[in-house]
Amino acid sequence: MERPIKYKKRFNQGIVFDRLQDGLISPTDIDFCFEVNNEFLLIGDCKVEGAPFPIGQKLVLERIVDSWQKLNRKSIAMICTHKVTPPDPIVLADTIIEKVYFNGQWQDKNIIFYDGLKKLAHSWDIAKLKYLE
Repeated sequence: MERPIKYKKRFNQGIVFDRLQDGLISPTDIDFCFEVNNEFLLIGDCKVEGAPFPIGQKLVLERIVDSWQKLNRKSIAMICTHKVTPPDPIVLADTIIEKVYFNGQWQDKNIIFYDGLKKLAHSWDIAKLKYLE
C-alpha cells in the first residue's frame, strides 16, 4: 500500500547547514530510519551510485547502532545506492544495499533494499515488519 507524501512541498525542501560548520565538525543527515517498539532500529543513507560515504556520517551511523546494541537491542545501519536522476524520486525499496554495519563491522552487500528488509524482518522475527511478506 503506497501512502502519499503528506507535505510534498516541505518534503522537497533542502536543509542547508550554513553557519553550522567548523572544519570537520558539521551536521549530517540520515535518509531513513525504521524503529519498532524500542526493540529494533534500522538506520541508513542513500547515495547516488559512486558517491563517497563521508567519514563523519559513517561514524554517526556506527555510534547509533553500537549504542542500541549495548542495550541488547537489534540494530543495523545500511548504505544504499541508486541511479535515479533529479527530479525523479528515489524509491527506497528499489535501492541497492551496498554496505551493512552490524556487530562493529561493515560488510559489503548487493541486495535490493525491499528484499533485504524482508529477509531481516524474517530472520530477526520483527513482527511489525511482517507486512512486507
